[in-house]
Amino acid sequence: MLCHAHHPWIAFTADRRDGHAEDFTAPPQWARVLSQVGFGFEVLDHTQLNPPLSALDSSLLSEFEWRQAHHHDTTTQGGVLFNTWD
Repeated sequence: MLCHAHHPWIAFTADRRDGHAEDFTAPPQWARVLSQVGFGFEVLDHTQLNPPLSALDSSLLSEFEWRQAHHHDTTTQGGVLFNTWD
């Protein structure tokens, strides 16, 4: 389970490495409770996180963010959202 540092977003990945995640998975069934009233989290699905960066509107990221994504070999939208290079 990955938690975003600045937004109430949660994602799931099978890989437990220290770097940014690129292998997002479907949330387990129990994760639905985190989106319920009172918790306030948004559980992001792998279909939202795994699209390639080439599918992203290029105006959504700054030049610096694009350089960082390229430098760290980040290839997915989720990899940008849940990175460790910020």
